Amino acid sequence: MPRILTQAHVDQFRNRLCDVAARLYFEMGHNDFNMRDLASRVGVSAMTPYRYFGDKDGILSAVRARGLARLADQLEQSAPQGTAAVTQTYINFAMEEAAYYRLIFDLAQPLVPLAEMAHQERRVLSAMTDSIAAAQPGSQAEMLARNLWVALHGAICLTVAGKLSETELGDLVSELALMVLGINQRFVTPPLQASPAREAVKCESAPLRRGADANIAAE
Repeated sequence: MPRILTQAHVDQFRNRLCDVAARLYFEMGHNDFNMRDLASRVGVSAMTPYRYFGDKDGILSAVRARGLARLADQLEQSAPQGTAAVTQTYINFAMEEAAYYRLIFDLAQPLVPLAEMAHQERRVLSAMTDSIAAAQPGSQAEMLARNLWVALHGAICLTVAGKLSETELGDLVSELALMVLGINQRFVTPPLQASPAREAVKCESAPLRRGADANIAAE
């Protein structure tokens, strides 16, 4: 008898699809990313990802929103510790979750209006703004936060492109933080974590795969 999936199983499987899709996108880029390869990586039938997300743009939009939410969660947790902690957290996320970071900001993909993305972007900016405002009351905190975000993103893109080393990124961000925010701190850059090799991507457990194929839950 086919296994009946609970909502927890459905959410778990959707999250699994998103994680593997982010890694696949990191490896293949937008043009070469396809749902058939995604299904093969996860170990399900070719139609299963379509039943969960509709199409390629649907899953990539969901992955972008999920990745940005993860970044926002981490920044909000570090915001009470100050702007230096927020800055370090941003660097850590970009380098340690490079697949998600690239997908969030990759300009090669179509711009699909998504309310959830706008919501998560506001959370990222608010976390930066709140940390600055707490240290510099009366300052133009949001403007400084936008400047910090732009500077961080630009420096990280140069690093991902191989134009800066991790050490040089840390030095540059330290200089930017001192000039823009008056923060005198040395920032550490962890190694860039690229996507795992195909063989290293673990599939879902067999029972969950069989259940997912047999019982596709509606959104």
